Amino acid sequence: MWIAALLLVGAAGAFWGAGSVPVALLCLAAVAAVVALSGVTRRVLGAVLVVVGVAGTFSGHWLAIAGGVLVVASGVLQVALGARMPKIGVGGQKTRASDPETDMWRALERGDDPTDDRTPGETTSNE
Repeated sequence: MWIAALLLVGAAGAFWGAGSVPVALLCLAAVAAVVALSGVTRRVLGAVLVVVGVAGTFSGHWLAIAGGVLVVASGVLQVALGARMPKIGVGGQKTRASDPETDMWRALERGDDPTDDRTPGETTSNE
């Protein structure tokens, strides 16, 4: 994933240098999309980038041709490996271990007695 993103950053610089600012901005936006998307949508993005890369090379400037080659390379990587690339998001975060002290403070905030061994909501019967 990061290789595809770095290729797009390089392509953005090349297109910027060639004077193709809109294509450069599109490449920078595609960096965020590569990181955010996963699965089939990332593969579709890769196919779109291949088309953009080929179209971007037609300006004839050598930097635009280099940028187009970088965009096509990034697009091909995403089409070929997009389903296996990781996605940045909640799925990659680990849950924190339970802290007894924090749990006690949360119980107090709810109005429960954290020192009471009964389950919350259980009442005692006076027999």
